[in-house]
Amino acid sequence: MRERGDRVTVQDVCDAVHVSPSHLARSFRRHVGVSLHEYRQRLRLCVALDRLEAGENDLAGLAHDLGFCHQSHFGHAFRTEVGLTPAQARQAFRNAR
Repeated sequence: MRERGDRVTVQDVCDAVHVSPSHLARSFRRHVGVSLHEYRQRLRLCVALDRLEAGENDLAGLAHDLGFCHQSHFGHAFRTEVGLTPAQARQAFRNAR
């Protein structure tokens, strides 16, 4: 039995629904429109936006909490998806208050 907070792997999902990883990936993309990786990335960036809006100051800690290996990788992914750096987004949320 999994504990809350345990990471669920693609293989865990495949085992639960009795399909191969490649079948899951194809089916997911066909039904959702993006890859599993892209979907997961977008979820992580949504969490980042929520935390920045809530006043998160530690960008390196945020990147680590969300599973990014480096703050620079987080920053690049964030800017690609959102169009701003995390620091710019944080400042925009502060200015909107």
